Amino acid sequence: MHGATPKCNFVSSNNTTMRDTKIENEAVAQENVTSLAGLELVKAKGEIEQFIYSCSHTLRAPLKSIAGLVHLLKSSEGNPEIDPRFFLESIEKTCSKMELLLDDFEQFLANSRQRVATHPVDVREILEEVLQDFQVVIEEEHIQVSMNCDQTVPFYTDKNRFRVVLSHLISNAIQFRNNEREKMEVRIHVKVFPSFCTVQVRDNGVGIEDQVRSHIFDLFYRGSMQSTGSGVGLYIVKEVLNKMKGSITVRSTETKGSTFLISIPNLMP
Repeated sequence: MHGATPKCNFVSSNNTTMRDTKIENEAVAQENVTSLAGLELVKAKGEIEQFIYSCSHTLRAPLKSIAGLVHLLKSSEGNPEIDPRFFLESIEKTCSKMELLLDDFEQFLANSRQRVATHPVDVREILEEVLQDFQVVIEEEHIQVSMNCDQTVPFYTDKNRFRVVLSHLISNAIQFRNNEREKMEVRIHVKVFPSFCTVQVRDNGVGIEDQVRSHIFDLFYRGSMQSTGSGVGLYIVKEVLNKMKGSITVRSTETKGSTFLISIPNLMP
């Protein structure tokens, strides 16, 4: 219509400012994520380098021991008073310790490099598989093992990492048993909730001294003469649980036993 006022579309300066602010915030957020990812990579690389360096030094001792035993075996050749089986058995034991350390090394590297995978897990099935690995020592040492699995809801987690954690905790409970007890026990209780899973491993073994307890998750720490491992197991448990966003606590009384309690998120979709 002639003389009508033309319509104009106005853009609010407030809307423009809000949009610009949102874009700026998103850019900052993305930059923070990138920075955090970079820091995580640097941290992981540093931890791997430290672990490799520590392992290389730890492996030197058993290698030197094997070399010394081989030298003694050669020098005693033909001597009827010396049984070569003693040296061969010592070499075999040393090799077994080295193999365990290398297994721990592989677990640490796998945990450092691989992302957390999510699978449905039957906790009883995994626990029975892990216990089967220790069946020989359980029977030989007459250790009474009881397990209670309470799973009424699906449990989604990293199956391999879950198995590693269970294996090290059970191995620890068996290793630090109290042979003076009439009845040596290891009790395992697993309960699955909709948002998390708890695992309790309890033993009536030798327990942990107060001054030692704060160091048991340190790399290569061996707080007892009874320790036959490499001092890596509980360190790996801690690192694996960190990767899974889980947690671990320990209660222990010297000469009475220890209880390890872990909590792992249930990543059920």
